[in-house]
Amino acid sequence: MRMDSAKSREMDRHAIQGDSALEFERLYLESYPLVYNYAYRCLLDRIDVEDVVSESFLRAAHAFDRFDPDRAKFSTWAVAILRNCIAEHCRVRLPLAPIDDVVDDVHAHTDHAEHISNADLVRRLLNVLTVEERELVTLKYYADMRNIEIAEELGLNPSTVSTRLSRALAKMREAALEMGEGLPSHRVA
Repeated sequence: MRMDSAKSREMDRHAIQGDSALEFERLYLESYPLVYNYAYRCLLDRIDVEDVVSESFLRAAHAFDRFDPDRAKFSTWAVAILRNCIAEHCRVRLPLAPIDDVVDDVHAHTDHAEHISNADLVRRLLNVLTVEERELVTLKYYADMRNIEIAEELGLNPSTVSTRLSRALAKMREAALEMGEGLPSHRVA
């Protein structure tokens, strides 16, 4: 069930009072697509994604008084909470499914052939990466995080993040050439 249902909003209002509730709702609505897409890229199962995203926003609502906009954007903070929820979810559930086994939601909701082709290509290219490389690419291009934010989140040096991202993108470019494809004209995400 999506987090923006009336019941979930009411639960959030119990966790947050007054103007803070309105601010949380505004930030939630702004960041929901990014958080959902990040979770989808990690879990690749709509039901699991909806459960994990709902849980992460409930946790964010309960901890909203600790959110510091001077330290991070709300979306960055929400993704950090989401990553913890995903980790807990994965400890309980079976390992992640390979990307090739999943039909991208884009296929079900669009008629635009180029977009479908690019989404399929990106999915195949992400499949050549290790789980760690995929996470870096997802944080960078789907969660729109800066390298320094990724480094802080993963406990890495920013230059290490930059190097690993560069290698992952090179790996994707090489795979695209082997597939006889060029990378989509817009960014990898």
